[in-house]
Amino acid sequence: MKMRPILFAACALSLILVFPLMAQEGKKAEKKKAEKAKGDVGLLDTEKNYMILVTKEGKLITLDFNQKSKVTMLEAKDAKMGDVGLGSSAEVEYVAGEGDQKVVTKMEFRPAKGGD
Repeated sequence: MKMRPILFAACALSLILVFPLMAQEGKKAEKKKAEKAKGDVGLLDTEKNYMILVTKEGKLITLDFNQKSKVTMLEAKDAKMGDVGLGSSAEVEYVAGEGDQKVVTKMEFRPAKGGD
């Protein structure tokens, strides 16, 4: 008779410990899907870490970036956000951040003609 309460307590304790770990595993599996956009760089603020991409259709997409954002100049060399000039042709991948924020994960660009 005394084993039942102990067995019940052990089962309850194991459930209390296992379910949060299982929930955490599920959150890790939820990787945000990257979207793509293509256009010209209309604004680039390296102090506030955001940019505005102007698509061919004239749509403005505001994108944030950070140290993890991979930037490549299409001359086959790595670059930094500071290397991107206004009017550069860019293709970006981004994921949804908090709220309506979009964060750049990868960007390839061609410098604007006549500029850097």
